[in-house]
Amino acid sequence: MDLLKTKIFLDKLNREYARMSKDPENIVRLDIDIMLAYVRDLYDALLSDAGNTESMSKPASVKEPVNEPPAPVAAQPPVSAKPAAAEPEDKPAPAPPPPPVVVEPVKSEEPLPTVTPKAPTSSPISFPAIPPEAEALFEHKEATELSEKLSNQPIPDLLKAIGLNDKLLLTRELFGDDSKAFENSIGILNGFDSMDQARKYLLEHCVMRYRWTDKKRLETAKKFVKLVRRRYT
Repeated sequence: MDLLKTKIFLDKLNREYARMSKDPENIVRLDIDIMLAYVRDLYDALLSDAGNTESMSKPASVKEPVNEPPAPVAAQPPVSAKPAAAEPEDKPAPAPPPPPVVVEPVKSEEPLPTVTPKAPTSSPISFPAIPPEAEALFEHKEATELSEKLSNQPIPDLLKAIGLNDKLLLTRELFGDDSKAFENSIGILNGFDSMDQARKYLLEHCVMRYRWTDKKRLETAKKFVKLVRRRYT
């Protein structure tokens, strides 16, 4: 097992868990995918040297003892002219071989269960029921004052019209701090021809998913919708 990599991925998991526990009501799908990726990396690190344990499990070969033949016995001189038939001497029985040494294989640690993360959905989550407070984000009153009309000049490109600081604010508060989700949504909105299309897209894929109707996001969401409306004026 690679202890260094294991510690790195454990630290990442702890940091991600600490971040998510600070705001459990705003955990999004991306947070879950990140945690699953860290778990998968930790699993790979734990099994990186699993092959070495297999070589330890093979028992060492045991050499069988070699039994040497007994030493020859010297012949005794005859006692009389007619020697009697000599009785055969009892040969010592060979010593039994020692029992073989049995080396128990080293049991390797059981592998962790494979974590199969669920594939992310190919399309954003759609919410069939739209609450009244979500619809209220798109209420629009025609500008009557000259200053209001000047502030509502058309915008040909939303991405170019949003400054860096506003982009960071919108990404953090309205798109779950996911810069890719923000850029993808801006690209889709730039391709629409009317505010009705933009309204339908935002209601189905952004407003409910990222909780734009929460009190802490409501004002930022209204300003963003007003900016989007200028794309189609």
